Amino acid sequence: MRWMSFVLVALLTGCGGSGGSRYGDYDDYAADADAAAEAAEEASEEARQAVYEEHGADSDGSGADASNVDAYNVEDGGNYVCTEDCSGHEAGFAWAQENDVADASDCGGNSQSFVEGCEAFAQERQEQADRETQEAAEQAAEDASADADEYEDEADDDRGRLIDGRY
Repeated sequence: MRWMSFVLVALLTGCGGSGGSRYGDYDDYAADADAAAEAAEEASEEARQAVYEEHGADSDGSGADASNVDAYNVEDGGNYVCTEDCSGHEAGFAWAQENDVADASDCGGNSQSFVEGCEAFAQERQEQADRETQEAAEQAAEDASADADEYEDEADDDRGRLIDGRY
């Protein structure tokens, strides 16, 4: 009788009757996939922040260094109100473009409309610098998470598979 008890205990232990889970490897694999997804998100954020820093931007991508944008790639959006004609604003915008103005504080002169045109240029240039920085940051974030996404896709392919390979 004692011999049968020993055999029964050995069989139950070998079959996972000791509390071991038949799905233990699957659970570990799923946990690894979740950790990979979290690592991908962290890598994305680190890549985003590196681009922001490289472009002189704040942690949200705003305030990028406007001098990174070629002055001649800035278009006049007409973001100013003209009283009669817009020649003063247009002249200020053109002057700022020709003089590579990156900050509105560099605008000055005797004509209010000229100064407003110059300031409009600086604002357009800043907005473009922020857009370009944010686009570059998003691309860097996508690139950084690509490897982790591949790992996660492999894990998704095996979800539901039993330890012995059956579904």
